[in-house]
Amino acid sequence: MTLDAVTPVVGRADTRSIAEIDDPELLAALRTGPFSEALRVAIRRSGLALERVQSRLLTRGVRVSLATLSYWQRGRSRPERIESLKAVELLEEVLRLPPNSLLNLLGPRRPRGRWQAGAPRPLTFDRLWPDHWALESVLEEAASGRLNEHVTGLTIRDQYWIGADRTERRVVTSQVLRAERDGVDRVVAIFRGDDPDQQIPSVITVQYGELGRVWSDDDSGFLVFEILFDRMLDRGETTVVEYEIVFPEGGAVALSSDRRARYPVREYLLQVHFDPTAVPRRVFEFSRHNAQTPDHMRNELLLGRSGMVHSLHSECVPGVHGISWEW
Repeated sequence: MTLDAVTPVVGRADTRSIAEIDDPELLAALRTGPFSEALRVAIRRSGLALERVQSRLLTRGVRVSLATLSYWQRGRSRPERIESLKAVELLEEVLRLPPNSLLNLLGPRRPRGRWQAGAPRPLTFDRLWPDHWALESVLEEAASGRLNEHVTGLTIRDQYWIGADRTERRVVTSQVLRAERDGVDRVVAIFRGDDPDQQIPSVITVQYGELGRVWSDDDSGFLVFEILFDRMLDRGETTVVEYEIVFPEGGAVALSSDRRARYPVREYLLQVHFDPTAVPRRVFEFSRHNAQTPDHMRNELLLGRSGMVHSLHSECVPGVHGISWEW
C-alpha cells in the first residue's frame, strides 16, 4: 500500500495549518523530514511523554506499543501497515500537526531489498504473537529493533523431544545463515514456550559459535538471546549455528510445536520425537498465514516405529508452521 490509498482527513479540530506553526525547528522538520526526525521533534515540542501519546491514541481506538513509537521516532522502523498509517494520521491530531504532514514524509512503502520482487513480505511481530508488545519490550531492552537485518536464513531444522510425562524436554535448532554485508558476527534468536506458567529455560547450549547476551520476560515467557559466530562473515559468506534449549521440569502437557517465521526460508524441517511410552493417538502437520488465521494446510502424519514425525517445507513462506497431536 502507498500513501495514495490513505484518505486525507480535512478540517480536524485539533490540527493546525502549516501557517499556524511558529516553531522554526518543528516547521523545518515537517518540511524536510525525515519522518523520524519530524515525529521526534513534534513529540518533544508537544510536551507529552510517550506514555501520554500512546494513551491518547488508545482513546481514539488505536493501540500502538511504546516500543513501536520509540522505534518510529528513532528511525529504527517505520509505519507501513494500514493500521500503522492510521496511527500516524491520529498522531497528527494528537500532536496538533497539519493534516498529512507526517504521512507525506513517509512516501511510498519501502521495497525490501533482501527479497526479490514478488516474494512474500516479512511478517510483523503482531502477526506472529497476539501479545507482541511484550516481545517488543524485550527487544527494546536488547536494542534489537533492526532484528537480524543483515542475516538471511537459508535452511532451518527444529527438533523437539517430548518426554514420557508428555511435556517438552528439549529442542535443538540448526540453521544455515548467509551474511548480507561485510562484518556480520551474530544472530538474535527468539524463543517462547507454550506454557506461560513454566519457568523460562535457563540452559542454552550453542554449537559452532558462542552464547552472547540473554534477555527474557517472566510474565510473557519470551526468551531472546544472541548467538555469536565463531568468526566474522563477509557479504555472501555462510555459517552454521546450532543451539539446544533444555526445558525445566513441571511444564504443561505439550500439544504442538511450531516455528513462527517472519521471513521466507529456502527449507524448513520440523521433527518431533516422542518417548516410546507416550505416543499420541493422532498427529497433524499444519501451516497458517499468521497467528490469527485458521490452518490453510493440515495433513495427518503417520507415526513410525522410531516415534518420530516430521514436516518439511521447501520455499517456506512467512507464517506459522508446526506439528500438533492428540493424546
